Amino acid sequence: MKAKSGNRELFESLLRFPKRDVFDCVPLHYLVLKMSGMGCITPRAGVRNGSTMTTLIDIGLFVTNLILAVTMMIYGMFITQRHMQSPIMFIGLKMVNFTCYASTIYGLISCFINRHDIWKFYNEAYAVDNMLEELGERTNFTRSFALFVAYYGTAIGMCVLVIAVMYSENLPWMLLLNLGYSYFSLTTFHILSLTCLDVVRARNVRLNKVFRKQFSLEGDVADPPALTVYDPKQTLILRQIMQIFDKISDLADKGSYYYGIQIMVSIAGSFVYLMFYTFAFTLVIRSVLPAEIVFNAGPIISYSMFAYNVFIVAFYGNALKQQGKITGQLIDKAINSTNNAELIEMLRMFLMQLGHRSPMITCGLFPFDWTLIFSILSTAATYIIILLQFESAGSSSG
Repeated sequence: MKAKSGNRELFESLLRFPKRDVFDCVPLHYLVLKMSGMGCITPRAGVRNGSTMTTLIDIGLFVTNLILAVTMMIYGMFITQRHMQSPIMFIGLKMVNFTCYASTIYGLISCFINRHDIWKFYNEAYAVDNMLEELGERTNFTRSFALFVAYYGTAIGMCVLVIAVMYSENLPWMLLLNLGYSYFSLTTFHILSLTCLDVVRARNVRLNKVFRKQFSLEGDVADPPALTVYDPKQTLILRQIMQIFDKISDLADKGSYYYGIQIMVSIAGSFVYLMFYTFAFTLVIRSVLPAEIVFNAGPIISYSMFAYNVFIVAFYGNALKQQGKITGQLIDKAINSTNNAELIEMLRMFLMQLGHRSPMITCGLFPFDWTLIFSILSTAATYIIILLQFESAGSSSG
């Protein structure tokens, strides 16, 4: 018997207001994934059960995006461009193209291989939301949906603006397509990565709110705790909080497994562009390149976009890391605010659990937090100094 698709159920929930749960917000995210070839799956009927399948349309979308990315990479590598006074900058432009499209191709293939895991991520978030609701903390899904629409619209709007600026410069249509598709791919990677980070962070924030309310820990975590009267229900509530925290950690692990590669792809493409743009700026100062190569609307907007991509990922990753630290501070405060031995023992177990496992999104090599910015800055500075040395050596021999 042929499995029934859940597309109709999803699209009906897209128009449902107010939004009741995460699956009322999923359809737009799902469409973004499909359109970019990064989520070529089809949910089965009863979308909340987490079951998915792969249709011929899904395979066709994946193959189409993959062929387009490979074609654009080959075109960008072998296209003839106007003569540049800096051979290293010419090589740099090729590297920017290669890195952006190699990252996109790698991301497409990886996402297709792991395509069914995206629905597991949604189901984990759905389970966490239900557990938080049992403790009185309901999520405002309508607000979350509106923020996603606004942010995605702004990001795509910036892409359209950059493409429009390049179009006004009368670029060949094939080169315009090459640049436009690379911007679209990296922006989509960025949006999906940021969504993953915020989904985990927002649930950790709400868990900390529940913790404060249930254990009378209102106020700043640094404030001295007041001794509270032990309530027999607190043991049960603490056990539920510990289970929710474990679920949020699972959600972060699944986010790292599925979205970690996407975040790394977005960061890699942004890093190479930022490095060579900065290198071009130094060549303009040395009068090796004309100023219009750098001080032009297209490159400036592009530089701002890519720099923002790196900054906001580090910002949200660090915010997620800080929520784990706040949970630890709340546990310490709860221990000092009660004299019940059983509750203190459970809180110490919770603190031990937190020490071994805290919600964090990584790509398997490094976490996404402020250390990412410092690593990028130090690495870029090293490479730019090396490139300048090669440029100077080439100029002297010339």
